[in-house]
Amino acid sequence: MNEEQYEPMSTVAHRYAGFWIRVAATLIDSLFLVGISFLLFNPLRRLLGYPEGVYSPIDVVELIVNFLYFVLLTWWSGQTLGKMLVGIRVIHARNDGGRQRLSLGQVILREVIGKLLSSIPFGLGYLWVGWNEKKRGWHDMIANTFVIKERKK
Repeated sequence: MNEEQYEPMSTVAHRYAGFWIRVAATLIDSLFLVGISFLLFNPLRRLLGYPEGVYSPIDVVELIVNFLYFVLLTWWSGQTLGKMLVGIRVIHARNDGGRQRLSLGQVILREVIGKLLSSIPFGLGYLWVGWNEKKRGWHDMIANTFVIKERKK
């Protein structure tokens, strides 16, 4: 299947973000969220008397915060904190070089459904970034997005 048949060509040449820079952004995001967990949610669990290893309503709140972190930041700016720090951004595949905002539905499709499908078969959808010419994972293809480098060399 030829990818060009299904997506309009952009008038601007982008430098696509590869596998390892995206891994670095994900690690930064994960460290940030783990820090919030240790500083906010774990003390809150202890304060409210929930024993360790027991699923609690605080866990539901933490999952919602994590979900909102990825969805809202990506929708609002195309970047999470990790992506900002490494200089990459999620854009619509039809972006002509402007700052066209991703739709909320597109972001949910990418960050929730697409990433779930990318992770199910041993993370193959994420590894696909390393093999795809335009550095697109399955979640990017599903949501019609690219991840590009913003910084100049």
